[in-house]
Amino acid sequence: RQLGLASAVVVGVGSMVGAGVFTAWGPAADAAGTALLVGLGLAALVAFANATSSARLAAVHPESGGTYVYARRQLAPVWGHLAGWGFVVGKTASCAAMALTAGAYLWPGHERLVGLAAVAIVTAVNLGGLTRTVAVTVVVLAVTGPTLLAVVAAGWSAPAASLDRLTP
Repeated sequence: RQLGLASAVVVGVGSMVGAGVFTAWGPAADAAGTALLVGLGLAALVAFANATSSARLAAVHPESGGTYVYARRQLAPVWGHLAGWGFVVGKTASCAAMALTAGAYLWPGHERLVGLAAVAIVTAVNLGGLTRTVAVTVVVLAVTGPTLLAVVAAGWSAPAASLDRLTP
């Protein structure tokens, strides 16, 4: 247990603020229309429920392994195994999507090359240990946080921005 509360929050926020915030808004707005903020509110509730239930399970089973430990202990070993592989497959797909997003932003037309470099850099940081991972996450959040706030402020300052337009 090397993480204090502040470091754990940084890792949690860093995990939640992924490539989706840079790529998902267009398709989400197309699908939800003016109810986008309602959908975002529902997503926040689901994320809160997930975080609190994971925290409670971690308190009951304080060992490394996350969801697969909980599934193995609470349900059966086969469910823990399935949860573990689901985690690996899901994180691999998420990593590929984030790497391609980095490539699309940093060097359009060369997404795969930049994506591979991004995966190599993230791997090197993680191999450096938890302290280094937290430090790099702080830097990434220090850049992305203000950037996202600026985008939101710009959107709300637009002449057409109005809560009256939010209808189902």
